[in-house]
Amino acid sequence: MPTKRPLLTSAVEKMILAYVRAGGFAHVAAEAAGIPRDLFDEWMRKGEGDRPVKKYRLFAVAVRQAEAQARLGAEVAALKDKPMDWLKAGPGKETAARPGWSALAKPRAGGDKPTPTLLDPGVQAFLRTLLSALEAYPEARAAVAKVLTDLHDGKGA
Repeated sequence: MPTKRPLLTSAVEKMILAYVRAGGFAHVAAEAAGIPRDLFDEWMRKGEGDRPVKKYRLFAVAVRQAEAQARLGAEVAALKDKPMDWLKAGPGKETAARPGWSALAKPRAGGDKPTPTLLDPGVQAFLRTLLSALEAYPEARAAVAKVLTDLHDGKGA
């Protein structure tokens, strides 16, 4: 005597979706709800195929939404529990199209050379302030000025 195939009922659908939202893989959730994997796969094909059957299309959409909800819950938990891991492996990670937190900084394209340290405007302002403060000490000021000149000219200290 052949066994009767389970039907896609509202109760079965709700049970599968609850298991998926709780974090189960969809086919495992179906099996936990008493639906064999091959039958679940058939229902998904009927819902996602070229000519979907409305009942199964709505089911497939709900399954994909439940999967997304479970994943979102895991991403939110990762952000809360381990924010650096979330930045490095989650939505903040480096991709070819978007810089992120997971890779080391890359040099700028186009061969731009960095500004030499002594020519940096912030360093220049500091050096002017330093030399101004040393005006009361001409020998110290001269010694610092010589070191800076030698560094600038590549002679070292």
